[in-house]
Amino acid sequence: MRGRLLGIGYRLTGTWADAEEAADEALARLVALGSVESASGEVPDNPEAWLTTVTTRLCLDRLRRRQREAYTGAWLPEPVDTALLPEDAAERRDDLRIAVLLAYEQLGPTDRAAFVLREAYELPYSEIAEILEAAVPTVRQWVSRARHRLDTDLRPPERASDELIGQLVEAVMSGDLDATIAALTADARVVSDSDGKVNAARRDIVGARKTAYFLVKAAELADGMIAPVDVNGETALVVVSRGVLRIGQVGATDGRVTRVWFHANPDKLTRVDLPEGFRPAD
Repeated sequence: MRGRLLGIGYRLTGTWADAEEAADEALARLVALGSVESASGEVPDNPEAWLTTVTTRLCLDRLRRRQREAYTGAWLPEPVDTALLPEDAAERRDDLRIAVLLAYEQLGPTDRAAFVLREAYELPYSEIAEILEAAVPTVRQWVSRARHRLDTDLRPPERASDELIGQLVEAVMSGDLDATIAALTADARVVSDSDGKVNAARRDIVGARKTAYFLVKAAELADGMIAPVDVNGETALVVVSRGVLRIGQVGATDGRVTRVWFHANPDKLTRVDLPEGFRPAD
């Protein structure tokens, strides 16, 4: 059950820490209720539904609070080692990609919650309405609006194939600017998340040529410290450049790279299984 709650929490907040806190708090509340005599009527008839409700509401509180907090530069969802993802992700793993979680960030909190509970967990509209304390027609509207936006202006990039990632890495590591540009879409973009805690670009790098130049120069500074890692159900790259650890994830459109997301905020890199030589010293 905890795995299901973690899946809900991660989809709703985009951070594993918030998902864990919400799931564990919900479970602790249920245990506390269980210690009360059943005659009091406090114990829920359907523990799973009760836990889903509490976790969802706790996550919405965390999401709204985080959206009010100051953050330096771009904010990206926290990358998570694929092995940590809940089992419920086996058939629906695509919506745990960073590209999708980032698209979710552009939805309103209630739209996001309604869509996740409906699409990822197939809950009835009536149950979602109870969880979100809204009317069923309103919930249907939230889900429909979210689905429409994710299919149009918020449509996330596709999963990049290992072949495409290999093509990009080969071009970048060889310093071939033209080959790097050829692997990118015209509107390619590099987004870096550091919260100002390490040296990283605070503004997006936009356009194929600027993106290619940035990646080639970054590779030169990496001194060969680059390796594949399995993150969020897809291949990512761990890079060390000038002593700064980064996780790079790639999104594609029509067989070319359109987004490169660099996670550099050290607070968000604690749940990735790094290869030997990339792990920071204790």
